[in-house]
Amino acid sequence: MRTSWDRYLRRQLKNPPVRRAFDEEWSALAIGATLARERRKRGLTQQRVAERMGTSAPQLSRTERQPEHANISTLVRYADALDLKLDFVLRRKRRVTAAGR
Repeated sequence: MRTSWDRYLRRQLKNPPVRRAFDEEWSALAIGATLARERRKRGLTQQRVAERMGTSAPQLSRTERQPEHANISTLVRYADALDLKLDFVLRRKRRVTAAGR
């Protein structure tokens, strides 16, 4: 079921600068959400992962909520604490044409 928020967001995303900003934020948030999801799947608390990383639970929470502020080393240590390997992939951006909308 589509909500008024869904309709509003769809309209806003037709604006190229808004779309770029949204995509950048979404990509960053996805990193934190993925780390948190993997942590929970393993039955680990933030406190336990923080101990494995040698940091504090509040810092770990910030990394999950605002991964764009974390440095690469922190993200790699977080993945390592979950027994995961963090890979970075660079891809060519998709170009949206007027016909492709």
